[in-house]
Amino acid sequence: MHIFLEKDILHDLEKSAEIEWLEKNKYNLYSSSTCIGMNTRREHGLFVVPDNSLKKQVVLLSKFEESVFIENKLHEISTNSYQGGVFPTGYKYLSNFKMNPFPCFTYEIENRKIEKTVFLLSDRPMMVVRYELKNQGIPINLIIKPFLADRYNTELTRELQGLNTDSYVGNNFVRWALKQNMPEVYVYYTSGEFASANLWYKNFSYSKDIGKYSDSGEEHLFNPGFFQAMLFPYQALDLYISTNVINPLDLNYDSLYQQETQKRRAISEHSLTKDDRFNRISHSLKKSLKIINNKSVISVSVMDNLYTTRDIIFSMPGFFLLNKEYTEFKKHYLELSGQISEGLLPVHSPLVRDLNHFSAADLSLWYINLGYIYFLETKDLEFFADGLYDSFRTIVEYYEKGTLNNIYVDKDGLVFSGNKTTSTSWMPLILENNEVLRFGKLLEVNALWYNALKILEIFTEKLVKKKKAQKYEKSAEKVRESFTKLFIQEDEIIADFITPEKTNTDFRVNQIVPLALSFSVLDDNIALRVLKEIDDKLLTQYGLRSAKINKNIENQDKNLNRKTMTYFNGAVWPWTMDLYITAALKYSDNKKETALKLKKHFDPLLNLVDSGLINYLPEAISFNGSPHLKGTADYTPSLASTLWGYSMILKEQKE
Repeated sequence: MHIFLEKDILHDLEKSAEIEWLEKNKYNLYSSSTCIGMNTRREHGLFVVPDNSLKKQVVLLSKFEESVFIENKLHEISTNSYQGGVFPTGYKYLSNFKMNPFPCFTYEIENRKIEKTVFLLSDRPMMVVRYELKNQGIPINLIIKPFLADRYNTELTRELQGLNTDSYVGNNFVRWALKQNMPEVYVYYTSGEFASANLWYKNFSYSKDIGKYSDSGEEHLFNPGFFQAMLFPYQALDLYISTNVINPLDLNYDSLYQQETQKRRAISEHSLTKDDRFNRISHSLKKSLKIINNKSVISVSVMDNLYTTRDIIFSMPGFFLLNKEYTEFKKHYLELSGQISEGLLPVHSPLVRDLNHFSAADLSLWYINLGYIYFLETKDLEFFADGLYDSFRTIVEYYEKGTLNNIYVDKDGLVFSGNKTTSTSWMPLILENNEVLRFGKLLEVNALWYNALKILEIFTEKLVKKKKAQKYEKSAEKVRESFTKLFIQEDEIIADFITPEKTNTDFRVNQIVPLALSFSVLDDNIALRVLKEIDDKLLTQYGLRSAKINKNIENQDKNLNRKTMTYFNGAVWPWTMDLYITAALKYSDNKKETALKLKKHFDPLLNLVDSGLINYLPEAISFNGSPHLKGTADYTPSLASTLWGYSMILKEQKE
């Protein structure tokens, strides 16, 4: 996982500000910034921890502001973005940035070489930062100012009154507790001293907040004082950051560094390939498993604090099945089963969201499909015999009799969902007057509905009686007939959704769903035609576009995310890659040859681990001459689907 950036990138502010790093552990702690140490998101922070409820993230320590005195000459080596511009411009002192395996910054100042190393412990709520003078010569005087935020990572600090600005100084440590009911922060230091001084630094600006939040990305940060240490050649100042008291005997940098290095490098190489990009993606993916209230849950994004059910479902094959972690898969699958209410799954994981809603018509059907994927991998019929089969049956019954948010099976056997005021689609398209555009009989929902009925037919035949399975067989056949009659237009275009007033034929990514499922509601000839249309209109080297766009119009969104229309109208979604690969292999006459073509085609997607957020893949991509990484930066479904998709490619090549 060796990343190395040199001056040509680091000294180019436009380029370097786009390259980020992220450290995180299973306790939901993380540390993140850019390769030049300039925070560009409000989510960035040197020490970000879960709040006392364990459901939100708190930026306790935003960053360290560093200065170096060499023979009484001051050198500011930090970099910040303020409302009025960038100051100081310490990135100009950077000679290189590397990750091997931790973020490491090397500064060169008047022939003095200073190395800063940052890492978060995997199994403890503690952060370690080391500053070391790496060569011979005159000593340096190092000044480090902690900038405290003590706010949720979706908010900004602006209020200067009513905070506890006292510094509680102990024996080689200092503690701050700015706000009640928020975690405290301890910083232990191995040399020098700490001096208190209450200061505020105002109007920090975060460029990546634009378009993501309604308020501007500007905030004030509190500086409670500074650490000062004289460093002679090859000496270091170590800082240990925690929310709790630390035993001084645990403050051994070399020991912690070696232990953490071994833990990360002990992660076995990907079983399917020696490609280092896979190892890095796999490593980042495993870091997305969090412990909340003694239960493990897949974090869709630690920086954006996302635990959305659909994304969790999409992540589970690459997360667990790829490495045959069947026990873990079953544990998480049963957790999903326990969340079903009136045949529907909640939009967000109840482990982190108290107020939830059951408005997505597709989630329960994706859940059934996920169970069948597990069955195909393991042939573990017993797992479904003990209650899960009944959960499948209950879901279907609720759809048939009608459930929440106007989700019901119509007389023609197709699922109708939502209305002009209620969105049940995974594409919440809304008109300017807030009227829901996409409701009624949705393409992907009915493809999933047919697939679910066929899966239930199979399990009924295996677990109950073949005769009782005929009920689901007949229902599925009715769905197929109605789908063919209503969705397939005269020119063989497949409708995207159908309401009582109109039939919409926009060509969207939903077209891939019936092709990627185990049981397609389309006959093979139509499926092949749809696949060709997808190749022509949606397929890119980074995944599928969310919708067909005019190729002469490039996406100009500054900060594309789920709140922007372009996200649903032409942005590329890397996490659709495994859906496309499943379909392409399914309808191929020469799977080995197709697998080779697919591997070459998607190679640029793997190369994205060297840009944007290093070792991660984004939620979305826009184009303005070249790909721009957008949306959630640490997006778990993109990692998981890439691994799962490539595993299918490599499996075909081996057979």
